[in-house]
Amino acid sequence: MDEKDFPGLYQASDAASMHAQKNYKNIIAYDLISMITASALAIYNYQDTEPKLWVYVISGVLLLVSFTLTLVIRTKKFEDVWYQGRALAESCKTLTWRFITCAESFEVFLKKEEVKEIFISRLKEFSNEFKDLNDSLNARTVVLPVITDKMWEVRNLNTLERKDFYIQNRINDQKDWYASKAEFNKKKYSNWFLVIIISQLIAILSIAFLIKFPDSNWNLVGFFTTISASALSWLQLKQHQELKQAYTTAAQELNFIQASLGNVNSDNDLAEFVLDSENAISREHTLWIAQKRK
Repeated sequence: MDEKDFPGLYQASDAASMHAQKNYKNIIAYDLISMITASALAIYNYQDTEPKLWVYVISGVLLLVSFTLTLVIRTKKFEDVWYQGRALAESCKTLTWRFITCAESFEVFLKKEEVKEIFISRLKEFSNEFKDLNDSLNARTVVLPVITDKMWEVRNLNTLERKDFYIQNRINDQKDWYASKAEFNKKKYSNWFLVIIISQLIAILSIAFLIKFPDSNWNLVGFFTTISASALSWLQLKQHQELKQAYTTAAQELNFIQASLGNVNSDNDLAEFVLDSENAISREHTLWIAQKRK
């Protein structure tokens, strides 16, 4: 299933969430970089008035930029759009997979008009639940088909074909995504933690240097302390360790669920299998959203 094969509401909310996430993280990154750069200018204590004045002016501008970016984060509420957009997109995606596999509420024995009405009604409920997102959704994307041709095409397959399609395009795809993201976050967590440790160690050595040479014009303490604090803030924002654990758990659970695949031979079996799988995927996402909102 490509992005274009899902309902317009999914595509719009997914795009809005990713755009808000990108803006949110970029602004925080620029904010932290501004503070680090301002602290870097204070490394050397100039004796002449002119260079010292330039340092003060540039530092003031950088701190003003940092302050402005902080206000932008507070007023634009990118984080809210990020979380709500992700929640809406995942809800739409889960509903779509239940629809095309003839799972709960969309059983194979229902008429086309019945399942169509149920699906549209559920999407309307999601839209009303997240109506605060309307200003962030792209109008051209929202008005794309509610039920795409691909969705009908997969739904009309026989039981085994729908089962194979679901395994390949949902279970295996999701397992691979979780596994790769778990390793990615594990590596990033280790790298950023190393930056924190090294920065703090250099800051300690800088203090020792100033104790031995108190008249020195060089002072690296503030610079590396700021780097350490910024790296720690970035690590908390990205939550690499928490995400690594959540993704690993989700991948394992999906693997156990897939192990029962041999027992899926009927529409009822497939409906139960899809329900268990989607609950596992939704559980990981719900826990992550709840943790981010703490």
